[in-house]
Amino acid sequence: MSPPRLRRQTTPLKLGPGVERHLSREHPQRVPARAALAPVSTLPEALLYLARERPSQPLFYIVDLEDRLTVLSAEDVLRDATLLAARLRQRGVRQGDRVILSFDTSADFIECFFACSLLGAIPCLVELPSSRASVQAWGERLRARLRLLDARGLVIDADFLDLAREALQQHPSTSDEAAPFAVTVEELVAEEADESFEPSTLSPEDVAFIQFTSGTTEAPRGIQISHRALLANCLEIGETGRWTTDELMVSWLPLFHDMGLVASTLASFTHGLPTALLPPIGFLLKPSRWLWALHCFRGTSAFAPNFAYQLCTKRVKDEELSGLDLSSWKRAYNAAEFIHADTVRQFSERFGPCGFESDAFLPAYGMAEMVVGVTCRDRSEPLRMETLSRSALSSRRQAVSVPADSADALTVVSVGRVFRSTECRIVDDEGRDVGERHEGEILLRGPSLFTGYYANPEATDAVLRDGWLHTGDLGFLAEGQLFICGRSKDLIIKAGDNYHPYTMESAAAQVQGVRAGCVAAVGVNNPQTGTEDLFLLCETAETNPTALRQLCKYVEDVVYQGCGLRPNRVIPLAPLTLPKTTSGKIKRAYIRQHIEAFEQLSLMRPQQPKHAVH
Repeated sequence: MSPPRLRRQTTPLKLGPGVERHLSREHPQRVPARAALAPVSTLPEALLYLARERPSQPLFYIVDLEDRLTVLSAEDVLRDATLLAARLRQRGVRQGDRVILSFDTSADFIECFFACSLLGAIPCLVELPSSRASVQAWGERLRARLRLLDARGLVIDADFLDLAREALQQHPSTSDEAAPFAVTVEELVAEEADESFEPSTLSPEDVAFIQFTSGTTEAPRGIQISHRALLANCLEIGETGRWTTDELMVSWLPLFHDMGLVASTLASFTHGLPTALLPPIGFLLKPSRWLWALHCFRGTSAFAPNFAYQLCTKRVKDEELSGLDLSSWKRAYNAAEFIHADTVRQFSERFGPCGFESDAFLPAYGMAEMVVGVTCRDRSEPLRMETLSRSALSSRRQAVSVPADSADALTVVSVGRVFRSTECRIVDDEGRDVGERHEGEILLRGPSLFTGYYANPEATDAVLRDGWLHTGDLGFLAEGQLFICGRSKDLIIKAGDNYHPYTMESAAAQVQGVRAGCVAAVGVNNPQTGTEDLFLLCETAETNPTALRQLCKYVEDVVYQGCGLRPNRVIPLAPLTLPKTTSGKIKRAYIRQHIEAFEQLSLMRPQQPKHAVH
């Protein structure tokens, strides 16, 4: 008898001009009802419920880099996840065990994630190496996570199995169980196992998954999210967005991070709504694939960081827009990094002729320690921007309105109102509540709060105090809406005044030749002056020395004119040099700590070092 196989079928689907609407999304006009969260208390219960109530409804459309489409229904996911759960149990995985999953966006990831849920094991999400140069660093991160988790096993993409097994050989198990295993989905399916399998009974307080912050290799922090917190946040996302039964989410975001896994995938899934998923590298190489996926699947919602909208504005060619229809896109969530008013305006202008409405922009704010979402703009209220006095914000920490043409002007975008079930406080450096329109640290609590960092009580106690999450983010409230000003640890302190790096980075990015989303402003302590020097690092494809000097001069002038502070040093760098987290955020703290190394990498130097900074 031949071993079972996962019964997945693929069809060709090239996302670009000429692609038709997907047949499953062509339906008669009707009035959709409000979408409701599945009446369950854990994630595996949601899968069982949907497989019973709507077994054949497509829930995942997965388009790979080779333009092949895989469609999964709840029935498909349950069948394959049950088979994989039985194989994992045969390998000794039990309820509560940690299992590392390392995949690109794929059906394998989806079904392994739910296999762990059905088994009661805890999926722990780890990214794959992004390039040959990052393989060594990835191995070090994997070993650090293995040490922390004492994981029972690792399920990984077949292309990286040898790397995973090498990491396991260097990691002796600290438990009484057998050494942890590394395996592929294909190997699991081919193994013989007892086919009878009953899902574990879980409590809402059990951990649904662990994801890692973008911390250091030496001290990874695993964020534990309970089923109760996960479903509470999914409920809030759907209610705040006023989702209907006609929704479809489109996402290229990585599934090992909160905005890709929860906001873009599990929130839709728990409402019984489909998601179209693309690999992140496919978007980065060709941003128009994201837009054409929205067209093809009649996508209504999509989450992305600010840089993604800016990338589409700059990188999508006019010929790639022929026939593109974005009129179904009603919720363009913008979150995870500082939201630039110029990006909102430029994206709306560029893609308005394709049917995109500027009112679709939904600025939002959140973090993994609150599952993912904390605030979001309600479409019943207008998109709100405020032009503030930069000097009043830095010296008095007050949000004082000024005319838009003021030399002191700083434009900030509201991220909407705090979710109904979440409490928010703004406090000063002594922990005292501050008034309306006064900047301070953002504190949060509510049912979406994480249960702590896995096996790291010190890190947990550092951010969870008296039931409140100390976010480290700075912001202010105005008429019930939250405005984000930056991160306290990223502030540049010059001669006693505070400066937010985002405004300087945004200004520098306007200079022709500077790569958008690839600018970092950091403050570096100068013992001679007793204050911080401002370093502005920017990636550029320019190599001509004369042109580089001119570019640096333009950056200096633009930042000074726009922010009132002239950089002490502008460092031009080759593309793909600035270090970023796996979610695409600039690692300012790392840059600040290694500024001399980046000076050595400057394109203005006559000789370049052989090795780049990673």
